[in-house]
Amino acid sequence: MASTADLETAVRDLVGEDTVGKVSSAQMVRFLNVAQRNLCVEGDILLSEWTTSTVAGQEEYSVPTDFLNVSSIFIYDTTVGHKVKLKPITIHQRDPAKNQGYPCFYYVHGLNVSSVNSYTLGLNPIPSFSGTSNLELWGRQQPQTMVTGGTAPEILTPWQDYLVAYAAWCTYVRRGPDFRPYANDMWQIWQRGLEKAKAWRNPLMNDYPMEAADTAGYNYNYGY
Repeated sequence: MASTADLETAVRDLVGEDTVGKVSSAQMVRFLNVAQRNLCVEGDILLSEWTTSTVAGQEEYSVPTDFLNVSSIFIYDTTVGHKVKLKPITIHQRDPAKNQGYPCFYYVHGLNVSSVNSYTLGLNPIPSFSGTSNLELWGRQQPQTMVTGGTAPEILTPWQDYLVAYAAWCTYVRRGPDFRPYANDMWQIWQRGLEKAKAWRNPLMNDYPMEAADTAGYNYNYGY
């Protein structure tokens, strides 16, 4: 996987910027960060999981600020034997009576944490039990911010070419009207990357049905 410095070098090689006189390294890395965030916002480029613990009587749980969407929520509590995938509801369907029990539903809303708004995950019914790392959120995550000579891009290598195209577009725009045709070419490549991000599905997600194995031994066709 390329480093941040590798991507910056690729941009400078592409646009003929051999010095940092016109576009500094800090500016170049900022362009690359904007591109990486946009790819992750638009598609399932960076998927992740967040785990926390339920608290008896607590309805809302702050979600990490780098999570962008929710794919699925699970409660897996072996202590009380509650193992279930929660169903999504809207805030308007939230139980106003605040009944407690085994959560079956979740909603996503906002919560004021130290005067800063944060996404929050609400559980209904409110858990009547405390657990240990038993609440699992699976979803789309923002990438870490790259720094010059430091954090490398988190997205897979095939997507990094589009970061270069976006940063090259920004660089050409900064160089003025004479470079507009080159900027337009880079913009077209970047737009193609965004469209691919929207439509992309990780090939590891592909699965093919097969006949279930007959573990009772009633026939010899075990689905192979």
